[in-house]
Amino acid sequence: MEILTENELLSAVENRTFIENGRKESCEGIKYDFTLSKMALTVERGRPRDIEQTTENADIKPGEIAFVMTEESLNLPGNIYCQLSTKRKLSLDGIIILGELIIAPNYKGKLLFGLYNLSSRDYPLLTGKKLVAGVFYKLDKKSDKIPEPINDFPADLIRAVIDTKPNSISAVITTISNIKKALDELRTEMQEIKKNLNRDTQWETDFQGKWINITDLVMKIGEKLDSEIEARRKENTDLKNESLELRSEHIKLKDMVMPLSKMEKRSQFIKGSLITLAITVVAGVIVFLITYFIK
Repeated sequence: MEILTENELLSAVENRTFIENGRKESCEGIKYDFTLSKMALTVERGRPRDIEQTTENADIKPGEIAFVMTEESLNLPGNIYCQLSTKRKLSLDGIIILGELIIAPNYKGKLLFGLYNLSSRDYPLLTGKKLVAGVFYKLDKKSDKIPEPINDFPADLIRAVIDTKPNSISAVITTISNIKKALDELRTEMQEIKKNLNRDTQWETDFQGKWINITDLVMKIGEKLDSEIEARRKENTDLKNESLELRSEHIKLKDMVMPLSKMEKRSQFIKGSLITLAITVVAGVIVFLITYFIK
């Protein structure tokens, strides 16, 4: 077994023997650099496309895969095989090449590869870009096996791309970003709810205190009222009916105030209404009593 030299590779390109549609500048020592053709099968489109005819950029998104073919075709005899290696520049760009790295004798057709973008940025597909380097070996014995040729994207590969369409890293990153944003919004909302609950708790404490004060005031008014009624009754028995009416009004006032002091208030409207009602009732009682006893 021997390795074909640069002169033999140049001769193969010029005479179109086992390298068809090749370029002399791709012959470097014992290697030949295979280049990207204008046809590509991307996940975004789901069908083969001519990257030279489209107005859109033909890019491989982060985390996605695209299938490409070489511009060159091979027409290997039975005693020559080719061993492929990826170009270092592709590896540095975060591109992993998927496909056969050994081309068997008697193979006729283009080379098909999958390009997986492992980086975090788009990778542009450019016609003529170097993909892989091939070293050709001459065997001592010919092979009779005929590999299946590839000159276009296989139908089953196209169906697989259409059916699967793997999620890209960029889509995952976007989803994570959206989830984080939603969590931040939820956290802010929960903090606001907590503040409101704290305010409600403080209001309940303040409200209960105010109602206790109002209740004490009503009780004291009632005691003064009882004393005054008793004194007036001794002086004038004609006040008996009025006294009973005032006592009845005082009992009604206590019955109205005491239950309210035990209720939970959750609304700002109710808070304002109840406090206003309490002040109005107490003020009304005081005015009523003062007016009555001045007469």
